[in-house]
Amino acid sequence: MKRTDTFRFALLATLVFIIVGLVSGCLLFPGGPKAMIEVSVTEGFVPLTIEFDGGGSTAAAGISTVTWDFGTDDPDSHDVSGSYTYEHAGTFTLTLTVRAEDGSTDTESVTITVDPAVWITDENQGRIYKLDMQGNQLDSFDLPATEPRGVTIAEAEGRDWLFVACFNGGNQRILRIDPTNGDVSREYEAPGQSPLNLTYGASEPKRIWHVDGLSRKLYGFNRIDCQIYGSFGTTYFQVGSSPFLWTPQGLDWTPAPDAAGHLWYLEGQTQLLYKIKIIPRYDIMSGTQLDIIGDPVQISATVFPVSAIDFYDGYLWVIDVNDHAIVQIDPSTGMPTGTEITGFPGASPAGLEIQH
Repeated sequence: MKRTDTFRFALLATLVFIIVGLVSGCLLFPGGPKAMIEVSVTEGFVPLTIEFDGGGSTAAAGISTVTWDFGTDDPDSHDVSGSYTYEHAGTFTLTLTVRAEDGSTDTESVTITVDPAVWITDENQGRIYKLDMQGNQLDSFDLPATEPRGVTIAEAEGRDWLFVACFNGGNQRILRIDPTNGDVSREYEAPGQSPLNLTYGASEPKRIWHVDGLSRKLYGFNRIDCQIYGSFGTTYFQVGSSPFLWTPQGLDWTPAPDAAGHLWYLEGQTQLLYKIKIIPRYDIMSGTQLDIIGDPVQISATVFPVSAIDFYDGYLWVIDVNDHAIVQIDPSTGMPTGTEITGFPGASPAGLEIQH
C-alpha cells in the first residue's frame, strides 16, 4: 500500500472513531438538563389550588436548583414539589427552570387558567353559595350564624378570606371564612344593629366597609380584628333633601388613581347610585374622609328591589330579588345590558361578591 493511501486510511479511521465516540457520548451522557412539569390541574375557579412536581426533571451532571415562577407577584419557590393557590382569576404561566451542576439550564411552562367565582349569601337558608358566571353551583357552605347578608373577599394575614355579615337574630356577627372549605377561622361582633352590605377597600388605608340598615351609617373597620376606625351617618354627607342611607341596597369598592379608592353606594329609596371618594388621613391627628363626587346615576327601576351590588369587568352587577337574578348594568346609563346570571340555588339572595 502506498504511503498516501495509508495516510488516507488512518485519517478516515480517526474520523470514524471520533464520530462514533461523539455519538456514543451523547447517548450515554446526555448534555443538558431537561425540565419536566407535572401539575394536578391546569384550569378551574378562583381560588384554585394546584399541586406541582418537577421530580421528573433530569440532568447528566446532576440538578443543583429548581425554580418555580407562578406567573404572579408572589415569590418563586425552589422546592421540587408543593402546592400553590391562585387567589385571582386570569391566565397565568407556570414556569419551571432547572439548573444543572455545570450551570446549564432548561425551562418548561404550562398555562393555568383561573375563572372568576360568584359568591352569594342566602338569608333564609343561612348558607353561602359559590357559583360560576352562568349560575351553576360550584360549592356551598352552611354557616354557624343565621341570616347572612353582606359578603366580600378581603386579604388578611397573608391570604384571602370570605367575610360574611350576619344579622343572627339581632346578635349580629361578622364571620371570617376559608373560601376553600368553608371553615370559620374567626368571628366578630358586627358594628351597628342591622348589618347589610360589605366591601373591601384594597388600597391603603385598607378597610372593610360596611353599611348598617338600622343606624344608617357607613363603617370602616380593620380587616384583622374588626376594630372600627370610623363611621359616617346621613348628616355627614351633604346631599340636600335627597334620601341617603335611608334604604341601603348595595355597597362596593373600586380602585382609583387619585384616592384610596371609590365606594359605590346604592340608595333604594331613590334608586340612585352614588360614587364616594375615599380620602386617607394626612397626619396622625386627622382621619379618613369620604366625599360624594359627581352626579349619581339613576338605576333602572326594573331591577328593584336590589339586595347587593358588585363591580366586575367594567360593569355593575346587581341582585334583582324579585326575579332571582344577578343582572349586569351599564354603570354610565344605569340600564341593564341584557346579560344575567340565573338559575342559581337559594330562596332569598342577599349578598354578592364576584371574586376575580
